[in-house]
Amino acid sequence: MPNHGPFHRRGAPGGPGCEVSVLPISGRRPGSSEVIEACLLDAGEKASELELLRTVASGLGVAWGRDDLGAWAMVPNEPRSVFAAAPEPPTELPHALYREDDNGARFLIARYATQAEAEAKAAELARGGHKQGYFVETI
Repeated sequence: MPNHGPFHRRGAPGGPGCEVSVLPISGRRPGSSEVIEACLLDAGEKASELELLRTVASGLGVAWGRDDLGAWAMVPNEPRSVFAAAPEPPTELPHALYREDDNGARFLIARYATQAEAEAKAAELARGGHKQGYFVETI
């Protein structure tokens, strides 16, 4: 994967980043049946943790720097990772829970083994009082 940047020391975003290898993965949070789609980023042994964190922040659209007033960071409300790859949907988890925002954009939240699990999570999220809608589709 190419190096992500640009990176600067003062007054503009960050510092040096690093090249990373990207591996799409699926996992579960402890004590939950919810499957999370993610990407594992491997910077290898030559990169420092700080360089990896700078690369991750930049890939999520975070801009940061320092000016006369001190350090600053701008974080997008809806980060979209440049690393994310669209993984194949797991066949053992055919019920997908989506969120739809005010603009009609849909985002996959999680996949579930049963329709009941997915609908229960959708109902739980809907009780949060947000404007977004939640719906379940069977893949």
